[in-house]
Amino acid sequence: MSKPAVTIYEIAKHVGVSPAAVSSTLANRHIERRLSSETVRKIREAATALGYVPNMAGRRLRAHKSATRQFDLAILTSYEAPLPLVGQVLHALQRAVDVQTTEHTRYAVAIEMFHAGRLSEKAGLLDANRYHGVILTNTLPVDDAFVAEARLPYPVVVLGRRIPHYHCVLEAPDFVGRRSAEVLLEAKCGKPGILHSRQLTHTTSDRLAAFTRVVKERTGREAAKIVSTGLQPHDGAVALEAFFSEGGQLDGLFAVNDSLAAGAYRAIKASGRRVPDDVAVVGIGDYELAEYLDPPLTTVAGANEAMVAEAVPMLFRLLRGEESVSTEVLVVPPVFMRQSTQRRA
Repeated sequence: MSKPAVTIYEIAKHVGVSPAAVSSTLANRHIERRLSSETVRKIREAATALGYVPNMAGRRLRAHKSATRQFDLAILTSYEAPLPLVGQVLHALQRAVDVQTTEHTRYAVAIEMFHAGRLSEKAGLLDANRYHGVILTNTLPVDDAFVAEARLPYPVVVLGRRIPHYHCVLEAPDFVGRRSAEVLLEAKCGKPGILHSRQLTHTTSDRLAAFTRVVKERTGREAAKIVSTGLQPHDGAVALEAFFSEGGQLDGLFAVNDSLAAGAYRAIKASGRRVPDDVAVVGIGDYELAEYLDPPLTTVAGANEAMVAEAVPMLFRLLRGEESVSTEVLVVPPVFMRQSTQRRA
């Protein structure tokens, strides 16, 4: 049986301030109410320590926006990110909504987008009445810093990155980068490289660091770094073509998503090289296209399916007030070995 919900009155009593001060702080209206930064800090820390969960339905009723129990859920993601993960979240959320919907409780699910690195500019993001619950993904470090400081005033599950004070679901640190390096080294690649975009998320940075560390430890060489302008196949092809034209050499490639890997295939073949005999390739995500490339692509699945399976139920537990103290769930992704790393002796 779940414990009674913590109220703003309990937080006010704990801190020694008025309920109005607590309400203003948790609704991100402390600046207009001229509350001191020290008071805001104490209120937020007390809310976290006591396990406060916003009552979004009550807020909507007080705001006279709806007399029905409709819960507005959103997936917050950047325009620049690949779509497969967002699609998986959307399908999982819709399946959960189909189960949770009753005669008296309805849900609406939307995808809300922002430009990577500019989440803070999204209008209404700090409005306490805007969402009932959010799954946040595909942010850059500057976005993560903003979210950590702002304390979004509704239940949030962060997918694929670690942000203090929030419920986070992410892949086990180092696993993807380390395992990708091991796959290429086991394929007898002596000059592995990594293909990634200019903008690095928390997760991509972890993958890159783990990959380069393992390559350096095992081969004594620095892994070649090929940087693309984006995350689409064209971006990967252009970046790798430029690398080859400048005399770059590699016999193994780790692409940080399957889209870049698909573009890399084109550049490798256009240069007269073969996959995997001349260049073995590993991708991330196991997108639908992976097993239909020629040859089929070895992938580390990026933990997407496992992360989504944890994140969606967690969001509904938050909505019901069953989780309070921020938690971190780590998942280990599967590896799908295919012909792109099966080099002939």
